[in-house]
Amino acid sequence: MLYSGERIDADEAHRLGLVNKVVSLNELMPTAQAMAEKLLESGPLAVRAIKQAAIQGLSMPLEDGLRLEQHLFRLLASTEDSVEGTQAFAEKRKPQWKGR
Repeated sequence: MLYSGERIDADEAHRLGLVNKVVSLNELMPTAQAMAEKLLESGPLAVRAIKQAAIQGLSMPLEDGLRLEQHLFRLLASTEDSVEGTQAFAEKRKPQWKGR
């Protein structure tokens, strides 16, 4: 697509994994809101690390990207939020993230 400039429709973008979901226009905002709310339930440090790995990983060889991912995982594993997430899962409750 980058080389040819060929356009694709939403269903094809979904099939290729370029988009998460295809919805009608009247479902767009409720669906986006639901996705945002789900994201907000995630640990903020983990979300930040995922974003960092994705952005930095684009300009790295695979081996370096995997090292970055491993480094970020180790950092996350030593946080208060990691302990809270594990405890909340074991206690079947929603975690109370602190961003630490």
